Amino acid sequence: MSTPNTFDQYASEYDATVQAAINASGESVAFFAELKAKLARELAPASTSCVLDFGCGIGNASRALAGQFPRAKVVGVDPSQESLDAARAKSPRDIDFVQQPDDRLPFDDGHFDLAVAACVFHHIPAGEQKGWLDELRRVLRPGGRLVLFEHNPLNPLTRRVVNAVPFDKDVVLLRRQEAVRLMRGSGLEIRDSKFYFFFPRALAALRVLERFMGWVPFGGQYLVVGER
Repeated sequence: MSTPNTFDQYASEYDATVQAAINASGESVAFFAELKAKLARELAPASTSCVLDFGCGIGNASRALAGQFPRAKVVGVDPSQESLDAARAKSPRDIDFVQQPDDRLPFDDGHFDLAVAACVFHHIPAGEQKGWLDELRRVLRPGGRLVLFEHNPLNPLTRRVVNAVPFDKDVVLLRRQEAVRLMRGSGLEIRDSKFYFFFPRALAALRVLERFMGWVPFGGQYLVVGER
């Protein structure tokens, strides 16, 4: 993954840095975290009691997931100690934040019902992506699901946002079909795959149409759901 030092130095200003880049959307960092958590809730196994936020950073998605899964245990994992310190300071005590070793997830096999990777994999070198997907599959119970969210490189506004974020410098965005291929290669069965976030806040009234537009490859982001 991106070295922990990359995110250590941005932990205290992560939200402000991302917010400056996404202002044109009219939405906030919190909005996108909540949107991902809501989508994950819709796609999760029926009985989800333990949720992993992979690459949790300062815990934005972890807190949103805790709100969507009030009866589940939420665990965030990340290699950046500064980010984890910030996550703990911002979050309820019932969310656990764990530092991630370089080559594995520090959890037993089959520990989680649901894992979420919220725009993490474009920070992982291409040669390491399958290894981390193998690890995510390992820590899922049979029937557990991974929901992978990523930026859509086919959307020019998304590419503009990514280029404006300093810790996204030189990243290579994954196309949806590549994410699908990687997940299948790790033994995950694809259960869903779609694009989302087509309309900025100024056109929010049109968002009711998005449920019919998941196949259109111009949403700002996409998701892929894999099941163990």
